[in-house]
Amino acid sequence: MMNQTQKKSHLIRNIAIAAIVIILFFIVVNYIVTYRSSTPTTFTFSNTINISPSSFEYLSINVPSSAKDATLSIYFIVQGGSGNDIRCYVMDPTSFVNWENNQQAYFIYNSGQVTTAKATISLPGPGTYYVVFDNTFSVFSYKIVNYTLTLTYYT
Repeated sequence: MMNQTQKKSHLIRNIAIAAIVIILFFIVVNYIVTYRSSTPTTFTFSNTINISPSSFEYLSINVPSSAKDATLSIYFIVQGGSGNDIRCYVMDPTSFVNWENNQQAYFIYNSGQVTTAKATISLPGPGTYYVVFDNTFSVFSYKIVNYTLTLTYYT
């Protein structure tokens, strides 16, 4: 049987636990309301591009400074050459310049040499990103790339 001191101690502990649970609940609800209550902003770019042998084409994607939780969805399919293949990269501006100059570069996304790919990439934050379709490995073959890019973010 508990004495009065033990009962008070248990009551205080239970009240403290309840207060912590309530505070955590409000923190989670506040996060959801603050960061996910808005409708996402979505931009979709679709096109067909022709890429010459031993060359590449790129698109720049700008993520505004107010953007949160930005993602880039990529879908493409390639025709041309014996392998119907291309490489696709997503890079930040520094890596893009390094890659253009045959220096070491960091890829946020690297499809490998493929005919088609579909991916959704979390972007590190606001800024400019480059989507590169690389045909530099092909000495003789032109490539036709049909692509759709979808940028999604919250503000």
